[in-house]
Amino acid sequence: EMRESERAVPQRFGPPWMSRSYQRQPGWTEDGMERYKLLASAVIRKGGRINVEDLAREWVEKIDPSKFGYNLGSQDQVIYNLLKDGMPPWEVGRYAAWPAFIGTSKMIQPVGIVNACRPDNAARDALDIARMKDAQGLPNNFALETAAAIAAATAEALRPGATVNSVIDTALAQLPDVPGARKEVEIVLGWARKTKDWKTLRVPYAERYQNRPISNAVEILGAGLACFLVADGRPREAILYAVNLGRDTDCKAYVAGGIAGALRGIEALPPEWVEVVEKAVLTDPHTVDKRTARQMAEGLYQAFLNELRKTKVATSEADS
Repeated sequence: EMRESERAVPQRFGPPWMSRSYQRQPGWTEDGMERYKLLASAVIRKGGRINVEDLAREWVEKIDPSKFGYNLGSQDQVIYNLLKDGMPPWEVGRYAAWPAFIGTSKMIQPVGIVNACRPDNAARDALDIARMKDAQGLPNNFALETAAAIAAATAEALRPGATVNSVIDTALAQLPDVPGARKEVEIVLGWARKTKDWKTLRVPYAERYQNRPISNAVEILGAGLACFLVADGRPREAILYAVNLGRDTDCKAYVAGGIAGALRGIEALPPEWVEVVEKAVLTDPHTVDKRTARQMAEGLYQAFLNELRKTKVATSEADS
């Protein structure tokens, strides 16, 4: 049995970063899904689309700072402290730890859900909201564009008539056509298109990324979309391929499994997986939100319906 341990990492300025080791139970979350919960909670509270200020309010009100180091980590602690001290949330991302990484995107899918069938709106909202976690326009940093790609792909996947290829095309449309972004993702997708076997996909992937630093947002997006493609959009297979591909596997599984889930629905996932996650949230002492996945899904769906009503009213008035 693993005992809990605590370590404070001193910082030159500001409070120390907390790191805590403890025994995780199956179905408990980590930092990415905690950020997802905070964003989803903000959407549910507002009953529709949100902006970066709505998300900041949720962080300040829902996070217990004594819990940093369990699920939420030091990068989240930096953001929380800046928001508590009154920094405008659209400026906070400039000072976040580990810029250009997937942390920006690993919360963004509720933006695609509340904007279902409207990838354009999803991308715009994501570019605004993700500024709380990263900054735009820095050299070789495409974290915000990656967030827009995942949100837009989710909105597209929920559209009746969406296909695996239409979802991938929607994601690619959000990446600037410069080296390091779209081209990088298309290289990995090229391998996936040549094979239907995830083990075969691992070979060129391992060769390309061997000895590189920890995975950035673009690498995660490319690998996640590749697993989604090889799995033909099936969420169970997409998740399993992603967690076995190597490097930052949980983030790849968020991209591949989340988009596949939006495309195929909860029925495509093993019921026993769903049951584990539904029960685990009730026993997780460190999570920011005790809603089950079903409760969160129902809340996001209601927020989508509210947005749909607004659209219908606006359309009717425009027609008139």
